[in-house]
Amino acid sequence: MTSSRAAAPRPPRRAAAAVRTGLGAALALVTAGLVSVLVPLHWAADTVVSQQGFTRVVGTLSEDRQFQEALARTAVNRAADTLLGERSTGIAFVDRLVQDAARRAADVAAGLSSQPAYQQAWTQALIRTHEANVPADGAVADAPQHLVLELQPLLEAADGAVQQSVGVDLGLAERQGSITVPGSNTGRLVEAGTRLTGLAVPLSWAAGVLGLLALLVARHRFAVLAVLGLGTLAGLAVVWALVQEALRRAAGPLGADPLVWLVSDRVLDLLTGSLAQWMTTAAWAAGITGAVGVVGAVVVSSASRRRRRSTA
Repeated sequence: MTSSRAAAPRPPRRAAAAVRTGLGAALALVTAGLVSVLVPLHWAADTVVSQQGFTRVVGTLSEDRQFQEALARTAVNRAADTLLGERSTGIAFVDRLVQDAARRAADVAAGLSSQPAYQQAWTQALIRTHEANVPADGAVADAPQHLVLELQPLLEAADGAVQQSVGVDLGLAERQGSITVPGSNTGRLVEAGTRLTGLAVPLSWAAGVLGLLALLVARHRFAVLAVLGLGTLAGLAVVWALVQEALRRAAGPLGADPLVWLVSDRVLDLLTGSLAQWMTTAAWAAGITGAVGVVGAVVVSSASRRRRRSTA
């Protein structure tokens, strides 16, 4: 009689433990979902919305000699094509002289790309492009509907070098200093991203509180750690897949213009690489957390079974 009375409370106790662990696992899943979204949000706030972060990441292209030469040559050729159309006289000899000057201008601009003045112009072009597209700390009140590239500082540097070398003022900066990419539809994405990054800090606090509650509520805390870590790992994989799909869709309108494609392709590569570093770091942390949770849960479960056998 005594032993049966002592054993009676065990089922309710186990049921309560199961409910607590289930609630903790549910909270852990919500936390994992938040963390999966917060990683790219914090990255966007630090690297895309922030002008300083944007120029820090993309500014490294100033050291890429091959890219800068291609950029200078493509930008000058693009502007020169417009110039040739404007200054066409129909006289073969005169038009040939203008074409020769345009070709020499492209060569001069490509050689200019290694000079400090050009590299400073590249930084200024990045700053102006960011100001033209991102309303957070830029000059525009609202993001424009389509992507705007501000290349005027680069073309002004090219204009000066060409005039000094060739003796012709091509006026490249006046013609092609600002380029709008039709069909890119970046405005809504930038505005939505800017608003969402403003929620990164409060959402981080919410994730921290939910994660702590998950551990406090659960009876089997290692199981909750496993759910938190592995859930975050799965969430990060889903977010990364969505990012890749978004980049694939964005690449279409950007590829219509050789100059726009040259710049946007390399910039997106750098930004994607920066995000990949953040995601990889978070994935390692999530994987380690999940592994600790799984190992801990197995060890605790084995010890619990051994105790039950010894008391049976």
